[in-house]
Amino acid sequence: MKNSEKKITVVVAVVSLALLISAVRGALVVSEFPICTEVNDQWFPAIYGDIVVWQDDRNGNYDIYGYDLSTGEEFQITTDESDQWFPAIFENIVVWQDDRNGNWDIYGYDLSNKEEFQITKDENSQQHPAIYGDIVVWHDSRNRNWDIYGYNLSTNEEFQITTDSQDQYEPAIYGDIVVWTDVRNGHWDIYGYSLSKEAKFAISIDPDRQRWPAIHGDTVVWQDERNGNCDIYGYSFSANEEFQIITHKSTQAGPKLYENILVWIDYRNKNIFSDNLDVYGYDLLKEEEFQITTDRHNQGSSEIYGDIVVWEDDRNGNNDIYYCRLTSAESEERLVQEGQLEEFVSWFEHLPLIRLIIIIAAILSIPAAIITMGRRSEPK
Repeated sequence: MKNSEKKITVVVAVVSLALLISAVRGALVVSEFPICTEVNDQWFPAIYGDIVVWQDDRNGNYDIYGYDLSTGEEFQITTDESDQWFPAIFENIVVWQDDRNGNWDIYGYDLSNKEEFQITKDENSQQHPAIYGDIVVWHDSRNRNWDIYGYNLSTNEEFQITTDSQDQYEPAIYGDIVVWTDVRNGHWDIYGYSLSKEAKFAISIDPDRQRWPAIHGDTVVWQDERNGNCDIYGYSFSANEEFQIITHKSTQAGPKLYENILVWIDYRNKNIFSDNLDVYGYDLLKEEEFQITTDRHNQGSSEIYGDIVVWEDDRNGNNDIYYCRLTSAESEERLVQEGQLEEFVSWFEHLPLIRLIIIIAAILSIPAAIITMGRRSEPK
């Protein structure tokens, strides 16, 4: 091959690559990794920082286990032979509901000193804990209906948040705001409470069902059935405004929120062979939706912290825990930068013709190139 012809080929390759990188810069790249693939089932993951926790039945009952993403080490948190369910985590404190006393109580565990402690002792059921800072909240049946209660870990004081005779359950907390599902109006609504102001307020009271609220910053999200299927809606405290986020005709359920990124479980890929539940995401700032999982099996119960999403996954024939990091092609690959173009062209000039043709063909195949450029191995 003549030098002039080869230089033309090199230029075509470089220009093609530059155009490709420009096209995909900022595109989301998702690489999935297993956390726990034990043969028994693992359910309901939660995450804070590098620590993921979940409930696990490998020992013949449900225990709480954890995994450190920074070290790749798994560890057992509870060893009691009864069941422990629905873990939640904030900083070094893990909380869960526990039936070792013949009813559901709320227990906790301090990861820093490896000490377990009991939070509630009422003989009725306390379930579905959530935690932020020193405050743990849960729904509680001691008054013959479900109310929302709280506990201050720093003062060791328990307090009641709701007193309505109807049911309130599924609490979530961020800062001094607690939100929950409430049936006081004869249908499921979303209500909130300010711990600092000791004031209760309605967030969404549409006549159809609103359930499973999540909160981060000044935004609350929930699943909403006002359109005949479950959609995701939100409410901004700063704007004092409700808004619809997801409008797909299939079901979207179990929303979770971290800063501007929303994740949920989506039924849109369901077929006659499988429910094929997937995890989807949405950037509230960019108003862009994206798919996180594409495996043909079911992925459920997603949670998010920072750029890490965790979920339960049945691709191996039982429920396992998987995760991914949400990154962009721009952050993953910066092949054409100032000062590198000359070196890049020189590298191309020394390649055989057939390899140049293969590379150019790969570059022009945009979907394949995006996958190749974006994928990386997660360090352990």
